[in-house]
Amino acid sequence: MAILLIMIAFVAVNLAIGFYSARRIKSSDAFMAGEQRMGATVLVFATFATSVGAGDVLTYSSLGYLQGWSSLHFILAMPVVVIIMAFTVGRRYYEMKVTTLSDVLCKVYGESRLMRIVPSIFLSLGMLSWLAGQYSAFGKTLNLMTGANPLLGMVIGAAIFISYTVAGGLVSVMLADVFQGVFLAIGIIVVFVVATSQGGGFIEVQQSLPADYHTFIGASGAVMILMFWMNKGLSRFTNFAYWQRLGSAKNAKAGIWGVSLGMVLTGLLGILLALIGMAAFKISPGGIDDPEMIFLDVSVKYLPTWVGGIVLGALWAAILSSAAGFLNSSATLLGHDIWFKIIKKSRTSPTALLKDLRVITAIIGAGTLVIAWLVPSVLDLLVWAGVWLTPPLIPVLCATVFDRKGTRVPANWLMVSMVCSAAIGFFFEVIPALKSVLSGGTIPAFITSLVIVLLGVAVGRKNPLVGEPATAEHPAVAD
Repeated sequence: MAILLIMIAFVAVNLAIGFYSARRIKSSDAFMAGEQRMGATVLVFATFATSVGAGDVLTYSSLGYLQGWSSLHFILAMPVVVIIMAFTVGRRYYEMKVTTLSDVLCKVYGESRLMRIVPSIFLSLGMLSWLAGQYSAFGKTLNLMTGANPLLGMVIGAAIFISYTVAGGLVSVMLADVFQGVFLAIGIIVVFVVATSQGGGFIEVQQSLPADYHTFIGASGAVMILMFWMNKGLSRFTNFAYWQRLGSAKNAKAGIWGVSLGMVLTGLLGILLALIGMAAFKISPGGIDDPEMIFLDVSVKYLPTWVGGIVLGALWAAILSSAAGFLNSSATLLGHDIWFKIIKKSRTSPTALLKDLRVITAIIGAGTLVIAWLVPSVLDLLVWAGVWLTPPLIPVLCATVFDRKGTRVPANWLMVSMVCSAAIGFFFEVIPALKSVLSGGTIPAFITSLVIVLLGVAVGRKNPLVGEPATAEHPAVAD
């Protein structure tokens, strides 16, 4: 009971921060972009807290237990790719003063309904899968602590983070992230020290692992590792949550360094989580029924009550931070690109648009409960997220890096690549005979998108948006 009370206190502080910071949100722009006031320090912990939610805490420990050091492919792919993203195209994205990735495409290729709808839908599907993973993790945590039905835990968690995300948007999410990120980092370090000590120390733990746990490929296999880099790495390049945080900075330098250092912290603590899983392999030689529960089990069994309460409170905070971040990003994508730009066409006052955004946020948050209920595995949800985030990867790369004036890659080929790669990825995931070929849909989806875009470069120039003079409907963009 003491642990549960401490965890509840963490949630209460989290809510207080979220609602307090929501007081200054007066417009839809502030709700979506955070008023571009965030410094590098805030961005470090906001990026880390968004990147390592409870789903990642549970999954990384599980992968360390199941695969040893080869699990670091999955863990480090995301930080490496996002750091590259920040230093290569981060400044250009910031200086374009855009709200979403569809804004980038429309600035380069001209305003288009498809350019707004298709990327926003696919990116939102990816983030909603990650969001559902946080629901599932919250339900598992509450089940461990109280024996309550995991579905009840999902509902309670949803009610908490939806409330302050609806109230304050990105500002509330990011300021709460700072609180959550600090305590989560401390909690991971504490659990690592305790788990390693229980296993007899770092050297003894490592000596107890199977031989293939120490190899570069390990038990995963080359195909699975490639999927890790596609799923957890390259797909994060188009994860709007990171672009959104970079764009919320007070200047480009603060955005680039804040996001990059947040990813360094993510990588280091991700390694510690994998090591916790490896220690559990030594502690429980008979096997563990649910490896995703390792972090929770160590916190409850081996820590003093008050310390365990703080660590699990930090874990709940991690759930809230990631969930709120993905919820706000999804609401921004769908609200800005579809509701504002297509349905209402910005003919409404900023105050009315803010109310619309809050309603959209609440609907998305509640609807994602269905996904979490249908797919209870956190790892499965993270893999599905990669499938949906990979299809827009190449088009966004072309628009933001290679095709600065929209004269190299025909826009219609980009649209075809997104739709076809999403369809291919979906079928490889749901048809068992296909899934066994390449370990899921991430790799074939990526290859499909790449091939179609390259064909477009080779035989294109037929798209009316490419190379034509600017018009009111398709304005040109200064480089």
